[in-house]
Amino acid sequence: MLTILIRTVLIYIIVTAAVRIMGKRQVSDMQTSELVITLIISEVASLPLENAERPLLNSLVPIMMIAAIELLVSLLMMKSRKARSLICGHPIVVIKDGKMIDSQLRLLRISREDVYSLLREKEIGDESEVRYGIIEPNGTLSILTADNISKNGIQSEDLKEELAKLKEEGDEG
Repeated sequence: MLTILIRTVLIYIIVTAAVRIMGKRQVSDMQTSELVITLIISEVASLPLENAERPLLNSLVPIMMIAAIELLVSLLMMKSRKARSLICGHPIVVIKDGKMIDSQLRLLRISREDVYSLLREKEIGDESEVRYGIIEPNGTLSILTADNISKNGIQSEDLKEELAKLKEEGDEG
């Protein structure tokens, strides 16, 4: 019994340290890769608790390796926009000039009702008020209205490219 207690405390300390090293985010703010890493770490951490005969080191080493890999991947994503887009995705415009873009909704596999729900959360009662509605890589909806688009200079390169593509498509159509 004492062995299980000690193993539990050690696993708790190691997993807590690994998660702290990887960064502070709530589950809703996590990128897909971060959520997957968290699930894998929790699974690996549970193995020595389920089987007391399993060497503790057989779980501690993989947990630290996974944390190290996550750190390397996050550094790569900081340095390379292409890597970030490949791993996390990029923002996708689903509303342009007050109209939903059905092809983008199909690409994301979300319904108009899902977008209406997200709009209501942003206290937007009518999609026609929205200049651009953007689904961010973490799944949240960002809204740019005519009023705030001129004041909002904060746009990632990915979003600028997405808006440029939409503008080109509008000029062709």
